Amino acid sequence: MAHSELSNDLIKDTIESLANLLEEFYVFPEIAVKIRDELFEKLAEGKYRKAANGHALSEVITNQLLKLSNDLHLKLYFSEDVLPSKSNEYGSSEYTELRLKLNNYGFEKVERLPGNIGYLVLNEFAPPELAGETAANAMSFVGDTSGLIVDLRNNSGGTSFMVAFISSYLLDNSSPVHLNDLYWRSYNVTQSFWSLPFVPGKRFGGDKPICILTSNITCSAAEEFAYSLQALDRAQIIGEITKGGANPGGIHRINDHFQAFIPNGRAINPITKDNWEGSGVIPDLKVDSEEAFDIAYKTLLNKVLENHTKIPCQGEDQLIEEIKMLQL
Repeated sequence: MAHSELSNDLIKDTIESLANLLEEFYVFPEIAVKIRDELFEKLAEGKYRKAANGHALSEVITNQLLKLSNDLHLKLYFSEDVLPSKSNEYGSSEYTELRLKLNNYGFEKVERLPGNIGYLVLNEFAPPELAGETAANAMSFVGDTSGLIVDLRNNSGGTSFMVAFISSYLLDNSSPVHLNDLYWRSYNVTQSFWSLPFVPGKRFGGDKPICILTSNITCSAAEEFAYSLQALDRAQIIGEITKGGANPGGIHRINDHFQAFIPNGRAINPITKDNWEGSGVIPDLKVDSEEAFDIAYKTLLNKVLENHTKIPCQGEDQLIEEIKMLQL
């Protein structure tokens, strides 16, 4: 689409269709009405005709949506190419599967560090139906480590189903644990997410220490993971305050060149009765994200040494000596 084709009719159609979609789907109906009124007011004033092209218009409207809703997920997108007749959060299913596969479903690194500390770098919470085997292999690899670092500093989200799947490896299987709820406006129902009684492979378990690394990029499902485990007092969060996006939803096609992500739900933690929307997940230890790994590693070495010293086990002398050497 040429930039000159951003006609008044296209602008009008985009604004009217977006307003209708917000009224029908946005999780907070009263805010949807407020947004609709301002969209129509700006349209009548001719404000949107000042946009040089579709990208500029989407940026102007997205900023307007953010100002009115304080919702990081609520966004308008422009495409030069004609959009497919059906779309979802990721685009076509073929594109989604290929992209996830080429990125190893978000699992960038998994390793055992000196001192028997596990280290998992996870950049996306991909759907378990696609990434379950990779996730099980990664979690099983760190199952016998004495402490675990989960690095979410470059993780911008994904699906709550994978959050529950991975969380299950970090909890005991004695009884399911209530992790999070999602209220969906369209269905007027609350969907609950619990840890699983069985997971393939080896569990890390519910007793050994965990540190989760965060940054100001960490968002959405990654925040859900950190927030839930923090609320359960299961993990220590180290790093920066996260981005603050807690309202899930989906992509809605507006016309051939515009589409919008509209949140249709909101997270409700069963312990705090709240979520991280707008505020982000507050770390237990606030540090620059670049320093978070070193601090977490030292923290876990100290905790592992303390645990093994309190309850000495036969055959662990070598590990204790290794940790003492690392602390020098």
